[in-house]
Amino acid sequence: MPADPDGGDSIDRRETIVRRLLQRAATGIRRSQRPAPEVPFGRESDPNLEFEERQKGSGIAWLLGALSFFMIVHAVWARLAAS
Repeated sequence: MPADPDGGDSIDRRETIVRRLLQRAATGIRRSQRPAPEVPFGRESDPNLEFEERQKGSGIAWLLGALSFFMIVHAVWARLAAS
């Protein structure tokens, strides 16, 4: 076996450092496990489920709003064209 140029003490020190690093890696950093927040949409797979109730019927509201707006604009335009 070839002789260690740094001496035998260096190998022991390196082995000690490696053992400590391996022990740290094996134990890891333990973080506290907090429970998930209790929300009704937290257990669903659809991320937009939170906003589902707010959007129900909004298509009909837009349709009725736009239709009434365009009917008023048409009535004003027809009256201006007739005069």
